[in-house]
Amino acid sequence: MGLRLSDILELPILAEATVLAGKKGLGHEVTQVTVGEVPDIGDWLTGGELVLSTFFGVETTPEAQTEFVRRIIKSGAAGLMVKPERFIKEVGSDIIALGRKDSFPIIEVPPEVRWTHVIADISERIVGEHLSHMERSQEIHQRLLDVVIDGGSWQSIADTASELLDRPVVLENSYLEPLARSVPEGFEKSREEVLDKLHDVGVAELKKGDRAGRDRYQRFPLKQGEEFPARVTVPILVSRDVLGYVSGFEFEKHVNDLDLEALEGVATVAAVEMGRELARLEAENRLRGDFVDDLLAGEFDAGPTMLQRASYLGGDLSNGCLVLITDIDAFGEYVIDNKLSEQEVQRIKNRYFGGVKQVIRSYHDKALLTPKSDNVISFLPPVEGSEENLMKVARSTAVKIQSALVELLPELRVSIGIGRFHEDPAETGRAYREAQTALDVSQRLGETGSIASFDDMGVYKLLLSAMEEDPEEVNNFYEETIARIVSYDAEHKTNLVGTLETYLANNCSIAATAESLFTHRHTIRYRLGRIADLTGLDVSRSDDQEKLGFGLKAMRLLRR
Repeated sequence: MGLRLSDILELPILAEATVLAGKKGLGHEVTQVTVGEVPDIGDWLTGGELVLSTFFGVETTPEAQTEFVRRIIKSGAAGLMVKPERFIKEVGSDIIALGRKDSFPIIEVPPEVRWTHVIADISERIVGEHLSHMERSQEIHQRLLDVVIDGGSWQSIADTASELLDRPVVLENSYLEPLARSVPEGFEKSREEVLDKLHDVGVAELKKGDRAGRDRYQRFPLKQGEEFPARVTVPILVSRDVLGYVSGFEFEKHVNDLDLEALEGVATVAAVEMGRELARLEAENRLRGDFVDDLLAGEFDAGPTMLQRASYLGGDLSNGCLVLITDIDAFGEYVIDNKLSEQEVQRIKNRYFGGVKQVIRSYHDKALLTPKSDNVISFLPPVEGSEENLMKVARSTAVKIQSALVELLPELRVSIGIGRFHEDPAETGRAYREAQTALDVSQRLGETGSIASFDDMGVYKLLLSAMEEDPEEVNNFYEETIARIVSYDAEHKTNLVGTLETYLANNCSIAATAESLFTHRHTIRYRLGRIADLTGLDVSRSDDQEKLGFGLKAMRLLRR
């Protein structure tokens, strides 16, 4: 904020001035000072002026003088300074009442005070304020420019902002998670502890996103106490997309225009850094994606070229690897249902990849990771110990990934496929295919949020391979074994399929099946006989049991 009326009243020339009305408005900013002696002066004002008047050109009736003041107030002027005796004997009670009603300062100065001296002194202060503002603005610009040139970290940006503003500053990403925070030197420890509790202020409003990015800034009153009246938040924009926020906390003084300019400058610096990070991330992901595509297409042998390129990308495949693939369940449907823009989709994917990467790196610092569509593919090098230990660590990593993503993206679930460890780098492509097979099987079975390993797939991996080579043959096998039972259940509201699944799961024991289904043994025998009639397969014969078991698995893969 610039020069206020209260500042002007501190001038020596106005030592004898008296505030007749509108003391609450003494905080108004004065942009310029002007003499107003004509009745229609209000039509010529643009707002923020301090009007000096003797009422020279105004009719002497109280009504005309009150209307003169009313028009000045309506114009948005900062205040009215009146010199009585010559043209107006005294400021009338109606005028004073009007000033009090609108919190509009009406100030009386002694008759001997010359307007030319008042104008000169006030103009000098206004010019001085402008010069001071410009100098301070230039200093802020230069300091922030230095941060950009130096490629400063989030913490250095926050520290610079806190120093410039002399108030606490917090930088947050688009999900309102702190990137960095800083408090000015000499900040009281007790108040710093209060700052720890202020992160949630305004979070709900910003998460709604109704105005975030459209408003120049948002101000959120704080409930914690007088020392922190409000949090003022400016969005960090990159290509009109809100990628984060910079906030200053009011401390003993309100955020003024210059402070706001500084916050906007910090937001611009943060946007530059975020743009750099996005470009860096896109370049790295493209290189990793190209490498994985070449790897899976068989472009490499296990020689130095492959291993060197993997090492350049931060991964170590020299001692073999196990592949772990993370996939967002039904992400395409989620995008359509929520009508997400491409920027929103990419923001979710970046957050998703970042979450997976953070967990993977905590276990495997030499892992090679790359995003691919809705997947994140992780090539995990061996850990100290045996192959079994690597599988144990991989399963634990998968659980940690799911837990972390529930926190980061609570509306989404992920499934994870884990392949087997292959010591020979030449088998890296096979390790990937095994993880993808485990993931494909679990998804075809309709599972969500699952962790599936290739070793757990059993017959399913053979059936999936057969489906990929000749899907019609697998469908025909299903039609010859289970399809008639499914049709019968649908028509007669029975559960022969469920009975068959339970029977095979209980090692073909009628007694155990009856107990599991809370049904009499005679009923189970009848149902099994009906299955034999429909399929021509005898559930008591091992060969037919195998056919029916394969048929059930084919049904699940076909999602029938």
